[in-house]
Amino acid sequence: MRWLLVFLVFNSSLSFGQKDYALQIVDTLCSDYFSGRGYVNQGDVKAADFLVSELEKIGVQPFKKKPYTQPYSFNVNTFPYPIEVILDQDTLIAGADYLVSPISGTAQGDFQLIEVNRENYKDFIGNPSTIKQMDPSQTIFAFNFMDVKNKELKKEMDALAYSTTRYFPVITLSQSKQMYSVGRFQTNYPLITIDSAAYKACEKVKLKVNNKYIPTYTSKNVIGWIPGKKKRKYVVFSAHYDHLGKMGPNAMFPGANDNASGVAMLLSLAKYFKAHPQKYSIVFCFFSGEEAGLVGSKYFVEHPYFPLKKVKFVLNVDIMGAADEGITLVNGTKHEEAFSKMTEINEEFKLLNKIKKRGATTNSDHHYFSEMGVPSFFIYSMGSVKNYHDIYDTAENTPLHKFDEVQTLLTKFVEQL
Repeated sequence: MRWLLVFLVFNSSLSFGQKDYALQIVDTLCSDYFSGRGYVNQGDVKAADFLVSELEKIGVQPFKKKPYTQPYSFNVNTFPYPIEVILDQDTLIAGADYLVSPISGTAQGDFQLIEVNRENYKDFIGNPSTIKQMDPSQTIFAFNFMDVKNKELKKEMDALAYSTTRYFPVITLSQSKQMYSVGRFQTNYPLITIDSAAYKACEKVKLKVNNKYIPTYTSKNVIGWIPGKKKRKYVVFSAHYDHLGKMGPNAMFPGANDNASGVAMLLSLAKYFKAHPQKYSIVFCFFSGEEAGLVGSKYFVEHPYFPLKKVKFVLNVDIMGAADEGITLVNGTKHEEAFSKMTEINEEFKLLNKIKKRGATTNSDHHYFSEMGVPSFFIYSMGSVKNYHDIYDTAENTPLHKFDEVQTLLTKFVEQL
């Protein structure tokens, strides 16, 4: 009887601690030290080193003759230097009032603003030689089509704004949510998107944008495993740990929902599976380079630590900030039997409000596994957290609703494979 009481207390404390541990991980990964886990201040590399230390604490092993980390390189455009946009005397706030396109080049100085709008854009288009003769060190164009309803014209002007960066710095206006990304190349001059509410017609713009293009940036995936009874057959959990980093020294994109939350899920699962050995070996793949175009997972699939044909299933976890409305399973229509198993488990244990089925996508790290014929789900939460690719995706704004329930669903699924 005493051993049963000890067992129940142990499992109760383990369950209670899952979300608490996960919140600590999210808070740590979103701290200033990791610089948004991007390519300024080697934020991604620092995060990889932190993950290795956590895996060692948990007892997750590196593969034999393979280190925890798998280095690889790619090209990337970064903004480590101060950024400034001033309209007359009004200093705009980076990340809140405006975003510098991640493919931007450099421009610095005082510029005369020339606005292109629906009244004069035909003149702009009709005089390309005159425009090209203007001085790019003194002229900046602002494309203002906020009063235009014609979507095709707006698309045409967006394309024109982009092409104009070959010759001049450019401003565009937007009423949409501003979302940052990672640039893989550089234009000649900056392209700056300003929230229309923060823009005002003016004569002068003071601009400071200095990019740093890195043709060979070395990042690294982090790989570990917990051997099972059938050591050479695997269940793979994956999550990308990288995010968008910093746009200048003051605008940081912490990436709590996307995807410190998924990383926290994998580490919490590692603790569970270390305490509960499985039939199949459990592999944990923490990929970098997802925001740069899935380059980390692509590299791993091309250079795997084990034969991919031995993988029973890949469970890729991305965006776990709040599952109070449920989760979506990408590839659910492709793997009907596995999807049915998930829904059965969910109904049996009354875990989540909904499990939504979705078809194939190419937007997360499951993709290259799926392309190789490996059964894969991409799992993301549906709920109250909407922050994504912005400066508001912070640990404070990421409550991890239904975190324990999602973890239970995943562990039960693995146990029934």
